[in-house]
Order: sequence, then C-alpha cells, then structure tokens
Amino acid sequence: MLAEHSKSKKIFDNGFQISKNADLASKIYGKENVVNATLGIFYNEEEEMHTLDIVNEEYKTLSGRELFNYSSSINGEELFIQAVKQYLFGKNFSKSLGENFSEVIAAPGGSGAIYNTFKNYINPGEVVLLPNYMWSSYKLMSKEVGGGYQTYSLFNKKGKFDLVNFKNSVMELAKIQKNLVIVLNNPCHNPTGYTLSSYEVKGVMNILKEACSLCNVVLINDIAYMDFNNKKNDLTEFCKDLPKNFLLMITFSMSKSFCCYGLRVGAQVAISSSKETIDTFLDASLYTCRSVWSNISKGGMTLFSNIVLNKKKYKQLVLEQTYMKNLLQERANIFLKEALEIDLKILPYKSGFFITIPFKKGDEEKIEKKLKEENIFAIIIPGAIRVAICSIPKYKIYNLASKIKKVIY
Repeated sequence: MLAEHSKSKKIFDNGFQISKNADLASKIYGKENVVNATLGIFYNEEEEMHTLDIVNEEYKTLSGRELFNYSSSINGEELFIQAVKQYLFGKNFSKSLGENFSEVIAAPGGSGAIYNTFKNYINPGEVVLLPNYMWSSYKLMSKEVGGGYQTYSLFNKKGKFDLVNFKNSVMELAKIQKNLVIVLNNPCHNPTGYTLSSYEVKGVMNILKEACSLCNVVLINDIAYMDFNNKKNDLTEFCKDLPKNFLLMITFSMSKSFCCYGLRVGAQVAISSSKETIDTFLDASLYTCRSVWSNISKGGMTLFSNIVLNKKKYKQLVLEQTYMKNLLQERANIFLKEALEIDLKILPYKSGFFITIPFKKGDEEKIEKKLKEENIFAIIIPGAIRVAICSIPKYKIYNLASKIKKVIY
C-alpha cells in the first residue's frame, strides 16, 4: 500500500538502542560499573541530565498563553528573530552582516532548519556534499528529499582540515550540478570535536567562491554546538564578499546550548548578497514550513528571546554555559592525556560533546560487541567509535582510553 518512493524506507536508530542497552546494563551491574557514552545530552557529575537554572526559572514565569498559543507567524515570533540575530552576531548584527541581505525562519530544532534547506535547494538527482565523519541524519534527510550524498575528507595526514580534498570534491560536483549544497558542522564538529581555524575558514570560502563560477552554491553551517567552542565564535568570515549566487545558511538550535533537547526550537539564518535570493528563500521556506510542521513552539521562542534580549538574564546564561564548557574540557583533558600516554589514536579534537577514535572499517560489529562486554556503550559509526564525553562523569573517564584501546587492538 505504500507509495513507491516510501517502500524502501526503514530505520533502525542505533544510538537510542545502544542507550537502552546501557540503561539495562546499569540495572544489572550497577550504574557505577557502566559507561554510557551514547547520546549527545549533557549530564552532570552525578550522571543526571543537566539543565540551566536561568532557563528553568524563565520557563516557570511564562503564562499559559505564552506557552501554548500558536506563534504569531509561520516564520517565528518577531522578538525571536531579533534575538537569533543578536545571539549569533551581537547587538550590532547589522554591521556584522555588512551589505548582505538576511532572513530568519524558525524551525523545529537544527534538524528542521537543515531539512528545510535540503528540501528547497537540492534538485532531484543532485547530491549534497557531506564530511566523511558526520551526523548520520544528514544522509537520511538527503534521501528523503530525493537527493543523494557524496563525502569530502575532513582531515589530511597532518590532522588539519583537508582543503585539497575539499576543493577537489567541490569542483567535481560544481561541474555537473546546477546547485551544490555543502554541509559544514563548525565549530565543535559532531562527531570529532574539530573546529576550523580562521585560515581554514578563509580557505573554504575561497574554494566555494571559485565554485560559484560553475554553479549555484549553498553552504550550510550547522552550529548546534557553537557555545562549547573554547575560542570566541566569529561567523563574520563566512559573510564577506559573497557572490550573487552564493547562499549561506546558518542552522541554529537551542537544544544543546540551552539544554532544551525536547523543546525543538531552532532557526534557519539565510545570508546572501542578493536580495532576490533572500526573497525567494523566504517564499519557499515559508511554504515548506506550512506544509510540514506549520508552527514552532511559541513558548520556546519566547523563552529564548526573554533571556537573550535581557542583559542580566543573558549574563546568567553565559555563566552557566561557561560552567558546562569548562567541565567538558576537564573531561576531554583527562581522556586526551591518557590517550596520548598509551598511543591511542583519536581524530583531531578541539572542543565539544564528542571524541572519536578511528579503527579499521569492517570491524564495527566486533568492536561494538567487545565494548559491550566491558560495559562501555558508545555510538559506532563506520570506522570509528564516538564517545560522548558530555555524558560521562570525570571519575569514569579515567582509564577509559586504555579500555577502548584493548577492545580495538
């Protein structure tokens, strides 16, 4: 009975299943004897889901009308749109955007923002260019909208962003496609924790501007983990001297930064030097919003704008986010130090929720089974183990690197 295009659809969410296995093991062997490094949720040192006091307090002040009413427009509350721009580019966001045109569309988390972009900018039969280590949902979304995917290599032999491979991958597709959609996940890439240097950002942008002589280019920068970057975020380099047929799409999410995973509030921030490009973006995106999810949580958007646009509340938010960031770095430092001491290879990590350990492709089932025997539960991706340090207390990180090395070798 399924439509032809839906007959091949079947999904097994490995991450949530492994997380359930970890919970079961905790009941059998005791929580203290199990390492649950599966999902991208920040847990405190008592292994309880961490929430932000300022977010909890603000949520409780919202009225029933603010929480449960429809949003005043499909593209989101006016104050929310203002708050998103201010959150990403500062109070003088107009200056940061320069002479570019910009629009913001509210979306159900970063996922909705990415899906909306894929839906409206990937032509049937075209492929999106993804990093070879990635959040797997990118692939699902591409298939869902009738596209495919190819990958570029994230790292060269020196452990830096592979600009040579990136350029070759971009130019190869630019010669044969009308539109080329590329995904970056920067800063704090999922799953590696890598962040591009300013030199690498400039290199990426120069390559994409060159590709604009061959086709239309849409760069999606998924910034879901931006607030866990150890260095100051600067998105302005992505906005300089944009060709008319270049569209920058920054996909923003409240999930990680506000510990509001299930609230499902995010945004598409479209930036272009062409007013026509932004006008058509707005028309098409609103159409897709209305036809797929219709409306975003008014309460979630109000919560965000009330905090971001209030100096005192925003200061408290930053303090609480800094606590999370510092604790993440302490956990990462323990793992990285021990990995270095025992010569356990990891993919280049700067900051963020995850550290990734590569292994020989084809050994995925064997590695997962061996980890389970050690009561270590992590996400297995092709050729690598993604360890969610966001969810592991420090005392459990000690000796974790040696246990993982024993499993791999």
